Amino acid sequence: MSSWGADVDEAVLTGLREVAGPELYRRNAFRVTGLPVDVDRPTARRRQQRLAAALKVGADVDGLGSSVSPEQLRGAFDVLLGDPRRRLVHEVFGTWGAPNGCECPSTTHAEHDRAVQAHAEVLDMAAADVLALAMDGRVDDRWAAAASAWTKTLRSATFWRHLHHRVERLDDRQLDASVVESLRAELPGVLVAPLLQLAATADYPAPLRKSLADWPVPERDRDRLIEEAAGPQYEKLETIMGELHRLLESGDIEGTVARLHAEALPALARLEGLAPVDRHRRTSTARNRIAVALNNCAVAKQGKVGRYEGDVQTWLDEAESLATDPETVRRIDENREGFLGEERAIQEFRARVYLLQRTHGRYAALQFLRNILSQSDDEAMTTVVRGMLAELNAGEFSYRPAQRPAYERQGRRRKILRAVAVCALLLVIYVLYHFLNNPDDGRRVDVHGRSISDNPTAVACVADADDWRDGDSAVGLVDCSQEHWAEVVAYVPLAVEAEEYPGVEALSQLATYLCAKKLAQFSLPAHTYDPEVIYPEQTDWEAQNPEANYATCAARRSNDTRWDGQVAAASSTDAQLAALMPLTSRDGRLGNPPLGACIELAQPSGQWDVKMPIVTCDRPHWAQILGYPPVTGPWPDEAAVAVSAKAACSSVANSSQMPDGYMVTAAWPPWWDEPIPPNYVACLGHRVDYQPFSGGIWQ
Repeated sequence: MSSWGADVDEAVLTGLREVAGPELYRRNAFRVTGLPVDVDRPTARRRQQRLAAALKVGADVDGLGSSVSPEQLRGAFDVLLGDPRRRLVHEVFGTWGAPNGCECPSTTHAEHDRAVQAHAEVLDMAAADVLALAMDGRVDDRWAAAASAWTKTLRSATFWRHLHHRVERLDDRQLDASVVESLRAELPGVLVAPLLQLAATADYPAPLRKSLADWPVPERDRDRLIEEAAGPQYEKLETIMGELHRLLESGDIEGTVARLHAEALPALARLEGLAPVDRHRRTSTARNRIAVALNNCAVAKQGKVGRYEGDVQTWLDEAESLATDPETVRRIDENREGFLGEERAIQEFRARVYLLQRTHGRYAALQFLRNILSQSDDEAMTTVVRGMLAELNAGEFSYRPAQRPAYERQGRRRKILRAVAVCALLLVIYVLYHFLNNPDDGRRVDVHGRSISDNPTAVACVADADDWRDGDSAVGLVDCSQEHWAEVVAYVPLAVEAEEYPGVEALSQLATYLCAKKLAQFSLPAHTYDPEVIYPEQTDWEAQNPEANYATCAARRSNDTRWDGQVAAASSTDAQLAALMPLTSRDGRLGNPPLGACIELAQPSGQWDVKMPIVTCDRPHWAQILGYPPVTGPWPDEAAVAVSAKAACSSVANSSQMPDGYMVTAAWPPWWDEPIPPNYVACLGHRVDYQPFSGGIWQ
């Protein structure tokens, strides 16, 4: 505890430091000895002698609690008979009783004693009970009652006059009016110290921290007190990050990320619940340091595997979500641009190898790659080529153009780009040969034109899945009486007013949700059909022209089989039906319901990949989707998954500032134990009593 005032009596400050904490009242010298606060020194000495004699022979003493130890008793009498400034501190937190010669209104003593009693009552609660309530997002009402009582007392002029009276009655040269002013400056901090100490030990400290606002502490001082209470947590996190820095330097990338998720991020979640990042620069710095570590892990991993996918992409996205420093954000963005450039070059190279295989056979492709491998000294390029060789040897080498990420821009090219470019030049002749001898003369129609009006007006049937998924919105259509893979059923607006590009993940989730809703309106059963969507890339997004920003919705069978005959109804209903979607899609977060959407009905735990009704939050619902934080597997058992998921959702709960009466549930994919484990969980906010409600927890 540090001084609030400019000139604080050191003995007063020492006395306050001694009592500040959950035992503020239990260790009060007057409570321990059973003496009144206005006891004189001779009476106190006689009481000390009598108690010492009684304790020596093991006799019971009236007014002395059985839990008081001889050491506590000695300490209490040291306060009463020692420095009067320390005694005055204990008088503040003792019971005053009726006025006795101080000429105070009786209400002054009564209000003070009510404050002491209310605060002592809540501090006598078991710490485990307080923390359990905090985990449910609640704080016992008695905290607010104690805060209200002490606020009234500290604002009472007669309370401070009484303390001046006690200075006069104690009549000691060490006491003067400055002692009372020191108490005036320091008391608010002492009163909230127990609350802050409990919050600092809580797994979910936000409810306790928020209740600090009920106490008579100036707002300018709350942040400082919170940061002092969070000191050990800051130090713990700094120690963890120092160890992880050394671990990454040793080359253990996966081990570093595993510990980041198992230790650093849970520690950060607790820290943010106590000292929110938007008000505490030190928290912001700690959060950014984790972002830098994840970025460095992504760079190191990409340097080994040469691909911007899987862990590399997940870690970089996670780093971006954590970064608080603009320079860190810029570096992450720069790395992503470089990775995307490399990835595109690799895809182009892969296409040429594929064409070489098709035109000159597998042996020619193998020989070509082996020759490159013998000359390459780049680790990432070597990894890429070895992977292609393994696929060719297994007879599984294929190529399908990937959808270009909407946020891809021309970026810097690294060493691997030069290597890929050299390799690609050797194959240009084969690519030209392929395109000259394999013209595409099929009937194709663009199903995602500049605007909705540019598209086919009736239900359009798509012949082939690969054609739809090749990144080109021009697809081959057939008469719906013929076998086809999907039916284009609707075009749904993604923006109703001018707005900037919301990002790939948010746009994909919104488009998938709206299209799933359309399938329901076209009477297509959710157990048989899934939505397929085409939505704008960033380069196609027109911020000032909302009509150009829409999604094309198609229905395909869940098992990806073809059928003949039109299944979509001739027209759709306008009824506001729920979209049936899984919460934890195997397609990743892109196929999940959008953040902020609501789940209409409570779901059985562990069945989060089953389609469930997703609605807008103005309709009655059970829960709201608060986030899809990343996690890193594999896990040895489901208990470990639960720990990881709850830690991730604890961070979401802290940042969401859950209102009273609500809690957060972590939902992890039931396919957590598959060879490629999920890299995210879902966090749901709902009422503590699991009853439905209307409106969002946050908008």
